[in-house]
Amino acid sequence: MLQTLLMPLQYEYMLKAIFVSAVIGGVCAFLSCFITLKGWSLMGDALSHSVVPGVAVAYYVGWPFAAGAFVTGLLAAVGMGFVKAKTRLREDAVIGVVFTAFFAAGLLLISLYPSEVDLRSIIFGNILGISNSDIIQVLAISAATILILGLKWRDFLLFCFDPGQARALGLNTTLLHFLLLTLLSATAVAALQTVGATLVVAMLVTPGATAYLLTDRFGRMIAISVTMGVGTSLVGSYASYFFDGSTGGCIVTLQSAIFVLVLIFAPKHGLISARARRRADQPGKAVA
Repeated sequence: MLQTLLMPLQYEYMLKAIFVSAVIGGVCAFLSCFITLKGWSLMGDALSHSVVPGVAVAYYVGWPFAAGAFVTGLLAAVGMGFVKAKTRLREDAVIGVVFTAFFAAGLLLISLYPSEVDLRSIIFGNILGISNSDIIQVLAISAATILILGLKWRDFLLFCFDPGQARALGLNTTLLHFLLLTLLSATAVAALQTVGATLVVAMLVTPGATAYLLTDRFGRMIAISVTMGVGTSLVGSYASYFFDGSTGGCIVTLQSAIFVLVLIFAPKHGLISARARRRADQPGKAVA
């Protein structure tokens, strides 16, 4: 039995997949706390799809795909910020227009040169085939993201919670806005290797949303979210060997299952506790 459980650890590609998945899971979970507080879940989805044309162009010119993906992701982020600032459009409309335009451009490029780009690896990820150079890119992006978030987390917290108060205290909210978008874009590029464009948004939102239901303190929210992100990435990538299924699919399914359990059983913000509070309030209302 023990030999069977240790079997995935005998293969180098599985050790790489488990390690990289854990790193990406932790970084995405850290960033997801700010995304949840800011209400940018759709932004993560938009940027994860906007990197597709960059991946296609990078393949054509011989660049590392992460470089092309980051450039187009950053262009999409800046484009969304510019259109939102210069027009009366709501943010969800801006996101929808920009990310579908980038995604469509990427699909067009891939369809014109189908032999050059593996669309499946972009959409669904290919963590089991990750190269050493790609691992270095992922680690560099993850280290830079964690460093910036660690140094500026208080500023980001105030900006996400109350931009007006942040501006009144002298913070450069425009810089914080675009810096957070840049980190989101870079993290989406890193996570692209693990879960693909379709599931990046789940890793960028689910851990933070789960932690948000479990605590009202932001520091504790970060700890819960990162623990969940790393833990589910380790377990999901490990379990994918036995299921012979998608690594990203296993990770995100596990995160979603935990979110459902927390949604139901969270001691303060869960559905059961909310129902209990409503029942406790009913007698008082009847007497009044």
